[in-house]
Amino acid sequence: MDRTSRKISLVIFLAVIFILLVLFTAVWVYSMVVEQTAYSSRETLVAVECGRYYFDIPASSVSYNNMTLNFDIKNTIGSIIETIVVESAGEVKDVVIMLDQRSMQPVTVDIAVVDYVIVYPKGCRGLNFKNISFQKDSPGILNG
Repeated sequence: MDRTSRKISLVIFLAVIFILLVLFTAVWVYSMVVEQTAYSSRETLVAVECGRYYFDIPASSVSYNNMTLNFDIKNTIGSIIETIVVESAGEVKDVVIMLDQRSMQPVTVDIAVVDYVIVYPKGCRGLNFKNISFQKDSPGILNG
């Protein structure tokens, strides 16, 4: 093989590697964009849905005795709240309430409470919740 054909072979080999590298990078970037777009669309829809609920739990209505949690929940100006989730110490309870706008309803849940309870509309964990604290240093209701 003479020098010129070696150079041509090397150029063709490097061109093929470059094309494969470009294709691999393009497929990777495309999959990342599609994945992130789907994730953003899904999370945006959940945030918009959860933003429709405006509720309050008056601190004076909260009581806990003999593994039973009692509180009043008020739907202020939001959409109808059909189901809430009450979560504490690894226990999760769904409570069907069908709470209309500007109405209040008492809720009773049998649940083991350690330091706090999180209450949120079903599907809105971490986006729209109330944290009922039973800790001695900071009792009360925290909005989320």
